[in-house]
Order: sequence, then C-alpha cells, then structure tokens
Amino acid sequence: MKPNNLVHSIVLAWGWQRRSIAFAAGAISALAMAPFNAWLVLFLTFPVLVLLIDGIASRGWSGLIAAADIGWWFGFGYFLAGLYWLGCAFLVDAATFGWLLPFAVLGLPAILAIYTALAVVVARLLWQRGAMRILALAACLTATEWLRGHAFTGFPWNAFGYAPFAAGRSGRAYARRPRWLWRRSAGAHPNQAC
Repeated sequence: MKPNNLVHSIVLAWGWQRRSIAFAAGAISALAMAPFNAWLVLFLTFPVLVLLIDGIASRGWSGLIAAADIGWWFGFGYFLAGLYWLGCAFLVDAATFGWLLPFAVLGLPAILAIYTALAVVVARLLWQRGAMRILALAACLTATEWLRGHAFTGFPWNAFGYAPFAAGRSGRAYARRPRWLWRRSAGAHPNQAC
C-alpha cells in the first residue's frame, strides 16, 4: 500500500475501524516505555492520532464526541498495553483476589483514558490546518498528563513525556549535574556537606 493511500485510509476510516486504528496506535505507543524503550515509535503513532482527528468531518457537539471517542480509544489502548502488569499483583493469592483482576486490568486503563479523551477534545476545539494543530495536541496532552498526575487519581505512571528518558538516560543526566545542584534537588542546602 502506498503511503498516500495509507494516510487516506486512516483519515477516512469511521466507526469500529476508526476506533480500532486509535486503539492499535495507542497500544503500539506503549512500546515507548520500559522494557522496550522504543520511544521513536511515538513518531509513528502520534501522527496516526493527528490523522484520525483530521478525519472528523462533523462540527459542533458531534465533532467533539467523535474526538472524545478517538482520544478514549487511543488512551485505552495505551494504558491497557502499558499497565497490564498491574494484574500480576492479583495473582499472588488468586483464590482471594483473582476476581479483581479484570477490574484492575480493564478498569484503570478505561478511567485513565478519559484524560486522553479530554486532551483530544480540547485540541479539537483549537484545531486548525497546518502545524498549529500539532502544537495544540501537544499542549493539550501535556496539560492533561499534568492533571492526571496531580488531580483525582494522582497516577503519573506512563506519561508520554517519560518515553525519551527511559532506560537510564535521565539518570545519567542527573549524575552529570554540578554537585551543588544535585544537593539542592535532593532537598539539601547548597552549602551543606554531603
């Protein structure tokens, strides 16, 4: 399939195909996190999300509902693939806690996907043709990721911004800080001995 045909098929998808594409793009995005650390995959999956938003033809409330639908399925795929491991805790004593496994593995990603849906809805309100739409989506995702880490759930796990800093790269950057800055970030006074 030619790249141009692929773009058109993503933009023109509707119904369950649109939801499946959003879910798959979100799930593939989880490869950016540990243990895979394939953060460059986000340069493929976020453009798919942009194309799906571009394909929303309706205006008004129906356009916002379509944007929320796309955002929720993208977020659900991302959090389902990225947080599957939470279910392992319920298998330690499966006879007692096993019945909670579907609620944790499906319920938490479903709730967290609301934040992604909110980001896509607000981005859709700011949507314009050109590069500004990408900046709008990035700003809205950043704001809702911050909101997710601070409000209601307080669950900042698997934020999209963590991806480039996976596999110890952030730790090496932290170790290269001047000693006084390291102490300050650790909560010590700059003149205090280590």
